[in-house]
Amino acid sequence: MTTITSGMGIGGTGGLPTGDGALSALGGLGSDGFLKLMVAQLQYQNPMAPSDPSAMMSQTSQLAQLDAVQKLATLQRQQLGLQNAVAAAGLVGNHISALATDGSQVQGVVDAVRYTEMGPVLDIGGQEVPFDHVSEIRGPGDLADAPTSTAPTTDA
Repeated sequence: MTTITSGMGIGGTGGLPTGDGALSALGGLGSDGFLKLMVAQLQYQNPMAPSDPSAMMSQTSQLAQLDAVQKLATLQRQQLGLQNAVAAAGLVGNHISALATDGSQVQGVVDAVRYTEMGPVLDIGGQEVPFDHVSEIRGPGDLADAPTSTAPTTDA
């Protein structure tokens, strides 16, 4: 049985920075800060020597590019979160090996998936393991000591 419990919703960003908190292409200055700086430059410019219109257009173009890149990065983080959520849900019923948060090696069948802000967390026999700590995946009932071939062997 697949259990989905949502801490923040499917599509978590895995702890990646988002919004204006994310570094921008302008040395950490977000689009709001850039706009405030540009308005301040216009307010305090010398009326006898106004700024170059081509420089103003260049700054406006940079602002538009910055905004587009930030939106693209946000969409990519959301898509990665959704892909991780789908992949984690697909592991329910599979036998996996993973590194637990306490550093121990965990092996077992995935019973459930819980979605958190940091990404999917797998429940393996009551022990929670972050999705990105999975090191090996085997199909349901595919144990390590099972024969690799189903063809009958003959003794000659």
